[in-house]
Amino acid sequence: MKLFDDVSNFTASPKIYGVLFLISFFGYMFFNQAIPITDPVESNYALTAKEMVLSADWVSPRIYGNAWFDKPIFFYWLTALSFQLFGFSEWAARLAPALFAAVGVVLLYWFVSKTNTRRSALLAVVIMGTSFEYILLAKLVITDMVFFVFNCAALGFFYLGYVKMDGTKRWYLAAYVSMALAVLTKGPIGALLPTLVMLLVILLQRNWTELKEMYLLTGVLLFAIVALPWYAAMYTLHGMEFINNFFGVHNYLRATVSEHPKDNVSYYYLAVFVLSMLPWSALAVKALIQGYKDLRSLKSPLLLFLFLWIAAYFGFYSLMATKYLTYTFPILFPVAILTAIQLERMLAQGKTKEIFYWIGVPVALLMVGYMIAAYRYLAGWELGLATAGLLLLLVFSVWKARNRTAVDVFKLLCLCQLGAYIVLSLFIFPIIAESRSGKEIAKSMVDRGVEKIGMYQFYSTSAVFYSGKVAVKLTPPREVTFRQAEELDWSSKYTMPTQGIVEFGAKPPLSDRLIIVRGKQREQFLLETARFNYQLLKDSKGLSYYSIKE
Repeated sequence: MKLFDDVSNFTASPKIYGVLFLISFFGYMFFNQAIPITDPVESNYALTAKEMVLSADWVSPRIYGNAWFDKPIFFYWLTALSFQLFGFSEWAARLAPALFAAVGVVLLYWFVSKTNTRRSALLAVVIMGTSFEYILLAKLVITDMVFFVFNCAALGFFYLGYVKMDGTKRWYLAAYVSMALAVLTKGPIGALLPTLVMLLVILLQRNWTELKEMYLLTGVLLFAIVALPWYAAMYTLHGMEFINNFFGVHNYLRATVSEHPKDNVSYYYLAVFVLSMLPWSALAVKALIQGYKDLRSLKSPLLLFLFLWIAAYFGFYSLMATKYLTYTFPILFPVAILTAIQLERMLAQGKTKEIFYWIGVPVALLMVGYMIAAYRYLAGWELGLATAGLLLLLVFSVWKARNRTAVDVFKLLCLCQLGAYIVLSLFIFPIIAESRSGKEIAKSMVDRGVEKIGMYQFYSTSAVFYSGKVAVKLTPPREVTFRQAEELDWSSKYTMPTQGIVEFGAKPPLSDRLIIVRGKQREQFLLETARFNYQLLKDSKGLSYYSIKE
């Protein structure tokens, strides 16, 4: 039985690249204008890009008017350029991740088409492009999707050069440029990990002569031309402050001291892998096991390369003290390829029951998870419509899958995934984002017309982004801390203005001050401000708004 007979001509056409890009881009941008910027991560990137546009300083990232050394410049450039062209909006903020997610889909199809079959390329695109983490990061205003594309491009180009694809090794030059752009996006790790994978491939195949063929001098020069000018400019402008903060805190400290100690467990990235690959997780595990067996018997250079890629990233980040959900994101690229190879076999052999168990059951469980999320975050007609939509999709897919071929069952499951994504984008994503956003706070900040604003024991950077007003984070007197200037610690990450609550309430000028308090801190706030002339303005969505007058 031929696989995907109805699309075989389509997959062979060069037009597939444009079609894949457009479908992916508009799919990932779907309803983004309704998803508010969230705290605490997205808002940092959005506000920094906004200040870049307003200050016309396109070299030094700034937040709250202060130099901000958290990440290199490239993602800020992309987001700031989007703001410059389309204004300060959610749609513009989410443009770069969606754009690069579409590029990542095309890159995967192109790479697999060159190294395997076009049908496995199409399957790989479906698997990676609809996996849970890929969908999320295609919409989130963070660096990871852009970094993903440059990382995967660097390793993909390396492999094509290594196997002399199309009879040339010039692919290596593109790998060096891709690594340089990765370093401009997220720092030294953009070169360190791809280089580690490359060396492991050469080491295990004992192919040391390949180092002479990799255009090392030309590559290093290309890398330096692309990556180093910004770093040199930052050192010139900020000196050791940049070195200590960027390389010290955000690279060395991140690797050696856990920012979130509760996440520093051995199984962390195993759990992340299962979640990130949903609904393909079970099939991916099966594919990894089968791929390892094939590697031992076939000695395939492609399989070796893919497994070393996965092992290097997974192992490296498991050893780092600080763990984040998105660190191992680049392994979705090789995992999607291995999973597609396994899926192509199953479809070609007509294994309908295996398709149902390995993919259908996880899809059903994921749909139930979506319904639980709808119940938690939605209410009224939105809850009813979202739940009914998800349930109908699930029932329809199961009903139509009876007595169907493996290919038909797979197509139904893909259709179910697409429908669930539409429901998520229309109803669930916007509400979840709203619960984590300060957009409503910003409206109150603007409506009150008060310039002196404090947030008690919390801070909403997204409120600053939306309102254009910089607030002060207010702390109780007992939380005053002292830190030696030369010490490296996580407190240097936070650059928002901070002030004690007593000082904020008592200090001139003679003007109204607005204080925003979360419900769980309200009692403590009232005790600490008992001597001030405060007035409760309103309670809204778990927040209390107080006015303090002289």
